[in-house]
Amino acid sequence: MKAGLYAVTSILFLIAVAVATYMINPSTYSFDVFGIHLPSLPIALWVALPVAVLAILSLLHIMFYGTKSFFQNKKLKNDINKIDEAVYWSLIKEPTQVNFNNETLKTKIGLLANSYLDVIKSDKLNTTDKLREVVENIKDIERGEWVDLKKAKFAKHLSQDNPIAVKNEINHIENDDKYAIKVVDFRDKYSDEIVQKALDKITQTQNFFTLKKYAKDIGKDRFFHLLERVREDQENELGFSLDMFKSFMDNYSLDCKDYYRGAEVLFEKLENPEDNLALYKEYASKDDKATAGYLYLLFRYEMLDKVKDVLDEHANDEYKAYRGLLTLKKAKHNIKLDEFINEINACRWV
Repeated sequence: MKAGLYAVTSILFLIAVAVATYMINPSTYSFDVFGIHLPSLPIALWVALPVAVLAILSLLHIMFYGTKSFFQNKKLKNDINKIDEAVYWSLIKEPTQVNFNNETLKTKIGLLANSYLDVIKSDKLNTTDKLREVVENIKDIERGEWVDLKKAKFAKHLSQDNPIAVKNEINHIENDDKYAIKVVDFRDKYSDEIVQKALDKITQTQNFFTLKKYAKDIGKDRFFHLLERVREDQENELGFSLDMFKSFMDNYSLDCKDYYRGAEVLFEKLENPEDNLALYKEYASKDDKATAGYLYLLFRYEMLDKVKDVLDEHANDEYKAYRGLLTLKKAKHNIKLDEFINEINACRWV
């Protein structure tokens, strides 16, 4: 019972006791207590007085435990709110130690401080608005969408290597070509994983004019993927040229197969035999691993005498595939180069 209601009820009960007693016996009465003579008072008052003392003590008891219960409930409510906090941190993959006053909650919920929470189904989610919004944003990110985490109001809580933040950055890169360039330009602000994804993206989407200043960062493997785009680019929208080819190649440590693959693209896409041959002659003079590519171009341009001159400069056990093809060509066999030579056997005896 609430203290106020109890006080009112007690007063009414005291009045009823006093009135009833007075109606039965309206006389007065006096007695001594420890030698002290008490004043003469109505019997009704003497009867009501002990009841009043008991009521006051009961009221004090109710108030004491009511106050105690109030503060306990307040602590419990605070702990319940902390459950939302613990769930929130685990949802965003930043589990944090949350201090609970209630020992039971401390035991039951404490595991969240070392756990990630993954929501399987987010539709009709029965939870707080804050947690529901976080779950919806996380699900959007998992679906490959980019979410503005500042507007979502939890960007400041995510560390740079947080899986949600990383996935969201990758989504941003995948959905915005300009952002991919921004990441590469300001790579110091991003993790290596994100920078590598941005380099993948710009290699897949940008032309040579944009990519030229990133040639070294792109790396050899991405460059050769870029050359595959060149082979599919019928209108040369990528801006491929011999100068572009050379400016990229000069940034990498190349092996025989790399030079061979590059020569294939030059022959296929650039109709300037003299320039192509001049470049590969230069490569071969500086790096013997480029000779297989140089021989490839010489065969393509049917310069068999020059092929013989180059082969004569090397040992008989080198470039055996090319030597065999030259023999067949001189014997007037109509054999296509691609049917006899590939990057594997061209470089096998180098």
